[in-house]
Amino acid sequence: MDYVEAASALGEAIKESAEFTAWQEAELALMQDEKAQELMNDFKDLQMKLVHGSRDDMDKDELEKIRDTLMEKQRELNEYEITKNYFDGKKGFETMMRTINDIIQHFITGDSGGCGGSCETCGGCH
Repeated sequence: MDYVEAASALGEAIKESAEFTAWQEAELALMQDEKAQELMNDFKDLQMKLVHGSRDDMDKDELEKIRDTLMEKQRELNEYEITKNYFDGKKGFETMMRTINDIIQHFITGDSGGCGGSCETCGGCH
């Protein structure tokens, strides 16, 4: 099997994986749910306000209010089943992709990648 065939087979396996399917189903549910869309949009708007406020030297009290509201919105996103399922599905898919990349890297470089369990050699927690 050449590398094109191997990559094609890997792509098919990823597409058929439980992680990809769960993420896609959760994303579809998110797109079809009005409350989930509203929560996501509110969160993004608050993030932008915080970024612009920080950049434009907004009053610290006002920035703190925006930050508090953003944290509350994050809590709502994490507690609402539709958005929680989306975030969990996305995280599961990303974890699978990191594992695949680590395996490929191992076969190319001989390095096992990932975490060796020691903070001394760590490039940062994921």
